[in-house]
Amino acid sequence: MQNNAAPVVLILDDEPNVVSAIKRTLRSEAYVVHTSTDPVEALEMVKQLRPIAVLSDMRMPGMDGAHFLAEVQRAHPGAARLLLTGYADVQSTIAAINEGHVDRYLTKPWNDDELRLALRQQIDLAQLKQERNELTGKLAAKVNELKVLNDELDKRVLARTQEIHQTTLFLEQAYRELHDQFLNTVKVFSNLLEMTSPLMAGHSRRVAELARALALELKLPEAETQDIYVAGFLHDIGKIGLSERVLATPYAQLDGASRHAMMKHCQKGQIALMALPELHHVAQYVASHHERMDGMGYPDGLIAGDIARGARVLAVAEDVDELQMGLLTGQKMDIQQAIEFVQHGSGKHYDSKVVRALPAALLGLQAIPLGNEVLLDSQRVVPGQVVSRDLYSPEGLLLLAKGGQISSRLVQHLRGLHEREKVTFKVYCEARHTSVNPAVPL
Repeated sequence: MQNNAAPVVLILDDEPNVVSAIKRTLRSEAYVVHTSTDPVEALEMVKQLRPIAVLSDMRMPGMDGAHFLAEVQRAHPGAARLLLTGYADVQSTIAAINEGHVDRYLTKPWNDDELRLALRQQIDLAQLKQERNELTGKLAAKVNELKVLNDELDKRVLARTQEIHQTTLFLEQAYRELHDQFLNTVKVFSNLLEMTSPLMAGHSRRVAELARALALELKLPEAETQDIYVAGFLHDIGKIGLSERVLATPYAQLDGASRHAMMKHCQKGQIALMALPELHHVAQYVASHHERMDGMGYPDGLIAGDIARGARVLAVAEDVDELQMGLLTGQKMDIQQAIEFVQHGSGKHYDSKVVRALPAALLGLQAIPLGNEVLLDSQRVVPGQVVSRDLYSPEGLLLLAKGGQISSRLVQHLRGLHEREKVTFKVYCEARHTSVNPAVPL
């Protein structure tokens, strides 16, 4: 680190009057100046005093300045080395620079201001080099210390490989369970939102499933697909507090005040979700899912690529469902009409890439393979079976999340609905938890 003591400067010249003159020139500088007229003596002074700068004459008896500064460089590499020469011999000056590793040379007779400035510059540079070397040394020590610690850690890791491997398996299982719990929480929360408006029951689930199917068809990254899926469940969270009348009225038929209140739900939803770092991307998709490619959407009037890709996917998924519910135009459409409506807005309202993926995504939703599942009705389910897909009520509310175990109470509830309201449930269960053979589609 920087030393606050006055810099030590050594001056060597075989002529005492020259030494005295240079010392007088440096009187105004905050240096501790030492002088010598003998190169041998000066070398001993270098070893003892460790000066920050050494100024030497070139031509001296017994040892010239080039040889002297070369010795200084070997004895004290950190010192700035300046050569003072009264000769115009270019070759000897070049030799001195090469042999003595001279940092700067000045000619006799010197200019006092130039001498002071040159010395000041070389001292500053030498001090910076010293600080750099000290920091480099400390860093090297830390690196070596870290290496020792890493070597020790490697030994410990090697000794505990099996234990860590087992722990990793437990953590992976815990992560999967936490992930499933998170999704189930999102679905339950979506249920609570939709229970405030029977008209919206099942809407968020359908939007989420279609949005995920679109993301898969577009081959989006897994993490982005997951965020889009969650955003589908939560895209209407900002509508909490809106009246049933506003929620049930098609957007095109809302009056000015109601339309303004409806338009604020995107930003409200974003604010509600931003408190959780894990949902920041979800919050962005929720905030922008009513933006349009032509900039005519809300709340920010974003254009094309400025709209998050997840929001562009969500926009198509939501409108396809709301068109079938009659919440956009006031007239319910069948699925084909909804597709054609969205295709008509391709490039203007909707992302054309997402629109092109829509037919295949819808087909994929209809053609999910059973795999290692059995399909049962309300009368054939028994307690203890594990559902392989989310189980929803006729109103679209989540009754049991995927991976959940069917309870006796749920069995009674399903059979009661079947007997009272003639509702037949399709219940997908894991085959390994079911003793019956896979059933044919109901």
